[in-house]
Amino acid sequence: MEEDGARPRAGRANGTLGPRVRRIRKELGMTLAEVSEATGISISAISKIENDQVSPTFANLMRLAEGLDIPLSRLVALDSEDRSGSARLTVTRASDAKFRTTQSYDIWALCTNIQHKRMLPMVERVRSRDPDTADGMLSHSGEEFVYVLKGTVAVHTEHYQPVTLDEGDSLYMDSQMAHTYTTVGQEDAEILMVWLSPAAQSSSDSTRMVESLLSRRA
Repeated sequence: MEEDGARPRAGRANGTLGPRVRRIRKELGMTLAEVSEATGISISAISKIENDQVSPTFANLMRLAEGLDIPLSRLVALDSEDRSGSARLTVTRASDAKFRTTQSYDIWALCTNIQHKRMLPMVERVRSRDPDTADGMLSHSGEEFVYVLKGTVAVHTEHYQPVTLDEGDSLYMDSQMAHTYTTVGQEDAEILMVWLSPAAQSSSDSTRMVESLLSRRA
């Protein structure tokens, strides 16, 4: 069982994640112990997350999504976006940008109104500068595409030397290869990350997320 692996709330995120986690857990009829068993996150860490005492790492967000058997977008979307759409078209306006904060990234999930989809697009601000102190490398199902919107990003993987991507550069990879992202230089980088899951995402599908962006550590 992993330890807290989260940090005190940084105050960057818009909206409140804790109550959403608690609400979803109760809707599923799960106890803290059951969620802990399903996610590998300690009961103490889950309780702190639910009470907004800590900001979870991206790793923990993904573990929560998989353990609760819900799409990651259901956790990072704002309440007004947390609903299933009946149409197959949705628009996300730049003026509505709202980021949620994890240990190493600020994440803005895009087009969340459509729940039953295979692609999970998001904009991420990469703040980690040292892969050894980042969330850690992550391996998960699916494939992912990354396009650098701003700054310079280093992509660290288990099988290749780090790859440096400048603004306008892109990368596509197998998400089962352990990986993580760090920013290069003093400025935070910003990327568009699109994760393609093996199957359509819905509240009844187990979402083995990823996000490269991500990495984790409980």
